[in-house]
Amino acid sequence: MINRKLIGLVSLALYAGFLVCPTDGSAEWYVDAYAGAVWTENANLTVTSTSGTTTTYHNLDVQNSWTAGGRGGYWLDKGKMDWLGFGLDVFFFHLKTPPGQQVGVTGTGGTTTVPADWSLPAWGIGFDVLRLRLPLLRDEQFVHGRVQPYIAAGPTLFITYAGQNTFVQPGGQSSTDVSVGAKVDAGATVMITKQIGAFAQYRFTHFTSELDYQNNQPTLATETFKTTYDSHHVIAGLSVRF
Repeated sequence: MINRKLIGLVSLALYAGFLVCPTDGSAEWYVDAYAGAVWTENANLTVTSTSGTTTTYHNLDVQNSWTAGGRGGYWLDKGKMDWLGFGLDVFFFHLKTPPGQQVGVTGTGGTTTVPADWSLPAWGIGFDVLRLRLPLLRDEQFVHGRVQPYIAAGPTLFITYAGQNTFVQPGGQSSTDVSVGAKVDAGATVMITKQIGAFAQYRFTHFTSELDYQNNQPTLATETFKTTYDSHHVIAGLSVRF
């Protein structure tokens, strides 16, 4: 987990430096703010202990939730390259089980059913290393198009935090994980004025969270809680160009 954190911090520093590369007048900069809804597919939670045991919580149901965030970056502005851009995207969403959920558990003791209470706030820092748009309905006022369908993709740092949940056996503990995942965006922006636009888009995110806890029952051991999350986001927001 330390290596993933180090890679993430280095990547963030390098990408932040890359964003300031365009010279004055060579790029159309943008700042966006947005919010929307999230649906996450069911997932399995695997708990691996250094004592040699493995327990799997099957088909963990995750509630529909909300998301909000902001992003910034630029589109190239010269040499007929205004279809290509780069950006940095920061967003939040919540992975939480419905109250009273019962899930099947498989472990060394066989199979049983237990109540679930799993809450995992998640922050994403996305690096849009590939950002493409199609400038449509160009004119003298909207030189980059009044309508701009776009796609974006790139690696994303996901920061997840878990406090005291029913699945976490040790009491009074919390854990934080930083992992590298991915996101893909597809949407369209409609420019209302030369500098202000509105957009709507679909987003897919994929990442794996690994949270470590110390347990002393029945023996001292480190337990790793590992889950892969695939989420679908529908968002809308405003864009400012300058």
